[in-house]
Amino acid sequence: MHEAFRENEWRVLSVGAAGPAADPSFMDTLTGLRLDRRSGFDWRPAQGRVLRAADQVVLATTGRGLDILMTGVQPHPSDRRD
Repeated sequence: MHEAFRENEWRVLSVGAAGPAADPSFMDTLTGLRLDRRSGFDWRPAQGRVLRAADQVVLATTGRGLDILMTGVQPHPSDRRD
């Protein structure tokens, strides 16, 4: 997880395994709220979690980060968008 983060480009918000979802409900111990886990996504993934090829991720990204993710090409520094 930690290595999947790119400052000013993207970060992982949630991870969902391709396998079956866990328990359909989950009590968040920090807020005391019951969360719906049927989606199978972990919205508080541990930084030490190892992402697998079958995992699905929800990302927050900048335009530059999206360009990199979609093309696989790191833009030249002079092409930087802010």
